[in-house]
Amino acid sequence: MTTTDVSRPVHLPRRSRQGVVMGMDGWQLACITVAAILVLIAVNRFGPPGLLYAAPLYLPIGVFALVTVHGESAPRQTGLWLMKQARHAMGASTHTYRPERKQIVGTLNLPGTRASVQLWDADGLACAYNPHDRAVSVTAEVEVQGFLMQDLPERYDLAQQWSSVLASFTQRPGIKRVVLQERTLPTTIRAARDHFDTVTRRDGLDAESAIARNYAEVMNGSERFAVAHRNYLTFTLDLVALGAQLKALGGGKDAIRSLAQIEARNLADALQAARVRVRRWLGPRDIAALARVAFDPEFAANVQNRPDEQAGVDPVAIGPMHLEEPRGRNGIVLTDSGVHTTMWIHEWPRSAAPIGFVEPIVFARMPSTGEAITHIFSIVLTPVSVKKAMKRIETDKKVWRGNEKMRAKRGADGSAADAADWDALVKQEQEIVAGHGEFTYGAYLTVTAPDEERLDQAIAGMRNALARAGMEPQILYCQQAEALMINALPLGLGMR
Repeated sequence: MTTTDVSRPVHLPRRSRQGVVMGMDGWQLACITVAAILVLIAVNRFGPPGLLYAAPLYLPIGVFALVTVHGESAPRQTGLWLMKQARHAMGASTHTYRPERKQIVGTLNLPGTRASVQLWDADGLACAYNPHDRAVSVTAEVEVQGFLMQDLPERYDLAQQWSSVLASFTQRPGIKRVVLQERTLPTTIRAARDHFDTVTRRDGLDAESAIARNYAEVMNGSERFAVAHRNYLTFTLDLVALGAQLKALGGGKDAIRSLAQIEARNLADALQAARVRVRRWLGPRDIAALARVAFDPEFAANVQNRPDEQAGVDPVAIGPMHLEEPRGRNGIVLTDSGVHTTMWIHEWPRSAAPIGFVEPIVFARMPSTGEAITHIFSIVLTPVSVKKAMKRIETDKKVWRGNEKMRAKRGADGSAADAADWDALVKQEQEIVAGHGEFTYGAYLTVTAPDEERLDQAIAGMRNALARAGMEPQILYCQQAEALMINALPLGLGMR
């Protein structure tokens, strides 16, 4: 009898370091090309001495191409910095909402091109229509009861069933993107206070007694440690690929809403089979509330304490009243009552990781006070068809072989990292042949605090949590406003 080792069953594919050529990205290749052109012009004009004459030009450019800044190539970071300076010059780095300004009904108060996103109500289901991508998104709040309290075999079984659901997304057209999101933010203990008040009235307890006062003090002291952890799944449909179904439904806005409802039911059934429960499908007011609380954390208690009939936020207030990318500070963005830093997870566990390895991130704490860190953690998955996946692997193999030949010509031996890249490609090919789906994925982590001092502490605590999970983050310098929009808005958006 054989048993499956479920102690460390998760192994995500490593990110290739082969680049376009010899591990260099397009920005670096552009600089190398410019340097080579300068050398060619100098040699043709002056002959061999031209190498010396043009050295002050081509050498700095060539060296610049090989330098890294904040973990990225210097040419790419310089390009991002220049684009941010251009935004400052044009006044595009600050967004302030003008309530009296005329706005098309149904569109959202969001900066940039996202202002054209429309939020429709389909019998309580929020359909976020993006005219630029010709896509519509629906969002569900999901839960797996007691996942972290289950033993390892049970966790493994749940993960395997969830894997089959994800694999099915790659085997049918029309699914543009799937976003898994975990949000942690301070909450209130209103339920506990309401229960205490109910018991006090029902049993006729003396509210001024020592016991009642002591209990009230305990509730007041525990309020700041109350934390809400919520999980969401956003499902984005490609309306171009689903054009035939839309036509069959009659076309237009009503057909899009009907299609979203049909796909939402299909997704709920698939999740139910994997023992993932859809707690509720979010309506327009729920979507707006998530975004509003992300931009204005001090507003969270107000939203959470509303009665059920007034739950959520009107979509007109979905966006920030004020958003600013401060000049000279490229790693933060300011909104109504929060300071945010968004990081890209560029390195996942190098070795096999246990099921639930992101637990340290979910329960990350401030190093000094022990308070929970307010954050949004998103994994953006883009399904890849089997045909495209096999073609991509074949292309990556050709790049690897080309780099290997160039290393051999220089007399350089391949490194262990290069060998790991090849092994990863072979393993991915085997998994696809075996029936597993492939996704291109990216993960983003937004950390929020009331001010920059506490934000620095929160980032330090989150970096500790990421290290325990075997993950490495990279702050998205000069892209903070864009990254915050992607993470804060549960609209199924991706970042290119």
